[in-house]
Amino acid sequence: MIFDFHAHAFPDSLAERSVTFLAAKAGIPAYSNGTVSGLIKSAAAIGANGALVLPVVTKPSQFRSVNAFAKRINDGEFNGKGVRLFSFGGIHPDSEDPKKEIREIKALGLKGIKIHPDYQGADIDDDRYLRIVSYAAEEGLLVSVHAGLDLGFPDYTHCTPKKAKRMLSLTGATNVILAHMGGFMMWEEVADELVSENVRFDTGVVANYMDPILAGKIVRAHNADRILFATDTPWASYEDSLAFIKKIGLSEEEERKILGENAAELLGIDYDL
Repeated sequence: MIFDFHAHAFPDSLAERSVTFLAAKAGIPAYSNGTVSGLIKSAAAIGANGALVLPVVTKPSQFRSVNAFAKRINDGEFNGKGVRLFSFGGIHPDSEDPKKEIREIKALGLKGIKIHPDYQGADIDDDRYLRIVSYAAEEGLLVSVHAGLDLGFPDYTHCTPKKAKRMLSLTGATNVILAHMGGFMMWEEVADELVSENVRFDTGVVANYMDPILAGKIVRAHNADRILFATDTPWASYEDSLAFIKKIGLSEEEERKILGENAAELLGIDYDL
């Protein structure tokens, strides 16, 4: 089983404009067109069974439209080529009633939320995020967090490993997944601050940036049970992302867990999608 725990897709009407803008802002290429069909095509090319779409609400007024599209994805409207898509919901830290919105996300059948401190303009240990993470935990929802540097915001990082560790300590949360191996381009600090904490990492977009030897050290120290295969498509290719996992030097059991079994257990889905 291969399951991508970190993917992005936009409605067809927004995809071209969104991908063009984001690629230019971060100075990176896009490996697919940002549509749901593009995501499915890319995932199917390596034999992936499923993928999780992580939407970002960049302003509070987007809450309804973003989560309505997430529900359509999660309900299977776009499945194809043997790829089953799931989606988390999105919420903004400036929500007037985050508890109500988190309950609405749960009522839509979504199993988690995505927050992006850089695009949402708040530190991960800000009180607004602390309440969101805590409310999500109360409702049994997972929380995926962009962690580390974002190439589109090079001057300030809102979720450093130290800030993430403080958030985990203040909330006592065990429902958090820190994207990009715990902190993009901050992996030495991840090793110092976050390894052995009760938090999961995904491997989104690290393939072309991270030393596989360092990745192997982090996986072994943190435990393969808490690592989730991810691409961050369209910002990385499925082929490169899978090849990176093969370079780390994992056992067959560790590789099997990371590529799909951990995701299946976390989301409560069948291994054989």
